[in-house]
Amino acid sequence: MEEEGSLVQALTTTCNPNPLFQFNLTSLSSAQSLLLNPSTSIDTIHSTVESLLRSLPHLYTNATSLSLALSVLAQSAPLHPSLSQTIVSSIRSLINGQDRTSSAVLSALLSIVTSCHNEDGSSILTSILDEDLVLSLASSGVYKIRSGILRLLVFIVARWKCSGKVLTEEVMVRVFLRFTGDIYPILRSDAIDGLCEFLTVARDGVDFCVPECCLERAIGLIEDDDELVRVAAVRMVGLCGEMLGEKENGVDKTEQMDTIFTQICSMARDMSVKVRIEAFNALGKVKLVSDAVLMQSLSKKILGSKNGGKLIIKLDKASKPCAAGAYIHGIEDEFYEVRKAACRSLGIHAVISIKFADDSINYLMDLMNDDSESVRLEALDSLFYMAAHGCLNVQEKHMHMFLGLLTDMSSLVRHGARKILQLIKLPKLEIFKSTVNELIANLEKYPEEEEGIFFALFSLGKNHREFSLDVAKDLAKQIERTSKGDLTFAKPSMAATLVVCIASPLSENENAPDTPVVLFSYAVPLLGRISRALQGTFDQNFLLTFLLDHSNIKWKSRDLMPEIASKGICEGLMQSVIKFISKSVGDAWSLIKGSNRNDAEKILRSCTKELEIISLNASQSASTTLDFFSKYIKILQLISKIWCKFDFRNSTTFHIKSHHILLEKLDSAVRKIRYSFTGWTKEVECHILELSLLVDVFTFSLARIPSNEYLKNLLSKISHLEAISCLSDFTKEIKRLIEERSSVMVNLHSLLKVFECPGLEFVREMKPIKAELKVVGDDSENPLTFVPGLPAGIRLWITLHSTSSTDRLWLHMSVRGRRPQYVFLDLSNFEGSEEVRKCSSLIPFYETPKVASFEIRVCIVIECLSEHYEVLKERDGPKYDVTELSVEKLVYFSSVKSR
Repeated sequence: MEEEGSLVQALTTTCNPNPLFQFNLTSLSSAQSLLLNPSTSIDTIHSTVESLLRSLPHLYTNATSLSLALSVLAQSAPLHPSLSQTIVSSIRSLINGQDRTSSAVLSALLSIVTSCHNEDGSSILTSILDEDLVLSLASSGVYKIRSGILRLLVFIVARWKCSGKVLTEEVMVRVFLRFTGDIYPILRSDAIDGLCEFLTVARDGVDFCVPECCLERAIGLIEDDDELVRVAAVRMVGLCGEMLGEKENGVDKTEQMDTIFTQICSMARDMSVKVRIEAFNALGKVKLVSDAVLMQSLSKKILGSKNGGKLIIKLDKASKPCAAGAYIHGIEDEFYEVRKAACRSLGIHAVISIKFADDSINYLMDLMNDDSESVRLEALDSLFYMAAHGCLNVQEKHMHMFLGLLTDMSSLVRHGARKILQLIKLPKLEIFKSTVNELIANLEKYPEEEEGIFFALFSLGKNHREFSLDVAKDLAKQIERTSKGDLTFAKPSMAATLVVCIASPLSENENAPDTPVVLFSYAVPLLGRISRALQGTFDQNFLLTFLLDHSNIKWKSRDLMPEIASKGICEGLMQSVIKFISKSVGDAWSLIKGSNRNDAEKILRSCTKELEIISLNASQSASTTLDFFSKYIKILQLISKIWCKFDFRNSTTFHIKSHHILLEKLDSAVRKIRYSFTGWTKEVECHILELSLLVDVFTFSLARIPSNEYLKNLLSKISHLEAISCLSDFTKEIKRLIEERSSVMVNLHSLLKVFECPGLEFVREMKPIKAELKVVGDDSENPLTFVPGLPAGIRLWITLHSTSSTDRLWLHMSVRGRRPQYVFLDLSNFEGSEEVRKCSSLIPFYETPKVASFEIRVCIVIECLSEHYEVLKERDGPKYDVTELSVEKLVYFSSVKSR
């Protein structure tokens, strides 16, 4: 406080009103520190301000000191609102006609009002300005004074609606128009900008003659020598044209709008880039232009016009400007900013005139090859604007260029192209199909953009009902003639085509009876992907209900909703499918036991179809369960075929001697399902073991007298079943026959009659035991090299899933016509855990043939250690039967000599 007091005392002494006093800049710096410091007391602030205000009249002889003092007061006024009015009034009193002070005062006042809130600034403006003062200062011969009052007027315009009408509209316009003739270009351009701001803010309330007056002045300035003046003048011509086109006065404005439009077109060839850009921006604002003038702007050749009358507005120039080729010059301009502005304006006028739209499409399409991404985007925006207003008539000649944008390097351009495809109407089926194919190729190249591509495909299908129905029928025929496994609906092309096919019936529900029901079935697994693409258009539950109700899937929406309500779409759908499959299996088994094979196989084929559909877009865990059930149903189909070979008139006869292949397939299928999964429930494990027992029973029918190895195998499996669960009637009966040393052959019929297929439920923890192989550096065109008769190395990347340390895995390699070679895979050489193990290894193949080239089939197999009856003691490799864990790979070799 003592330091503060000393500063105030020093300031008071220094700011002595004596006119002979020499101003001290150090004291002014101290005053600034006190006023801007938030900790300064109120009394000190008041004393400091009063001292500064008393000193102002005596600082005229020192312009620098006066400016600094005014600057300090201007900075402090917004910080101390209670003093702001006093400060402003004192500063305002200094405007007494002395040019040297007025400019500094105006600068300080502008600083104060611009720092205040709207209401405070308006109050200050009302207190300091009047018409006489404004007109007087605007007529000053000093540039800084004219500049200061002009900036203050521009500020007033910005606050026009909350300024309490400091000046009347007439005075405001009159002052601005006076400034447009100033000798300084910067003041002329600022005045035009101020007028544009005024017309924009007060456009609804201004008289009709105001924009006409401003337009006449702007036209007189569009050929000004200064670039900024021309830019501002062109901007005002466009704004006035826009306002005059909106004013309702019962007069035909076509000729007037043609004049304004033509006048702006004359600036499209200005030497200044900024002027050309502003010219095309202004062209887009002028509406109600005649077709003749618009068409002239697209042709460099002078066209005949019925609208060639005299100008409504008197021009200073004797020659009438022409619109010829204005847009051509714009879209061919060397600067991309000009081309971009021309695109935008072109699209606006294309909506106004259909004839102009048809011709402008050609030029917009040409701009799709522009080097600038922003120009291509602007051209796409214009085309989209035209499409949204129904003015885009895309012809066949344009499609090649347009569809090429779907593979543009810019994601924004690709998105813009798809937006237009959602709206346009294609004229021919061939064009429709080629567009769909291009979008599919787009999806395959940019899978991360699937949602946007799906929405574009959906919109195309919805907008072209007949065309999409034709595609739907073709796809249904393709499904009918394609066997399972050859047609993968998880592929982008299949999923995308389905979206096109269901779009129209989903949107209108009119084509649903005509659309093949199989397509709705195959669309169910894509529910999540489709619903994400159609967010905001269709609810996911509605989509599911619609697809199920129109499909041939047995589990309809009413059956699914309880599961979905409690577990969500994905898991609810999955569990419902499994329940349906489980029930169907039970029905099929009853028919098999009743020797009604045809009906049973129909049910099982239907189950296979349902699983195929639902697995297309399933999660990893769900895919495992579905794969298990698919293999399980295949086992039942084989059992059904074997069952029909029984001669029930003679229960000891099993006519399968000519059908060894069926039994081998069944044995392999059961072994495959038994050793390809882990994480079973106790019930599932028991049933799989009983299926293995059933295979043994069928096998006994061929052996006449079962060997001891077979009996040991039976007892081992029964012991396993006893350890994990209660024995079923089927297992108990086998155990009884073995213990009583009875012939299983004699009781084969009774054994099969007590075998049951229980309903299996969804197993969440089930995991696949599988392997993945990748051959490094090999393909059919660039085979590996070898020397005939010497070992050849194969570099492999191996990945194992869900394998146990007790599992015995082998690499199986075979050449046609030769005995296979096995290489044991030591799991200790793999990195990772039981979940995932990985290893890179160079594997030798020893018995290379003496040929120019050959190929090896390679896969990974697992030993079936629980199958005790198949010990192969003489084989160099696995001692038990094996089952494949990986997809077989082909490895190509070419001899060194042939290279």
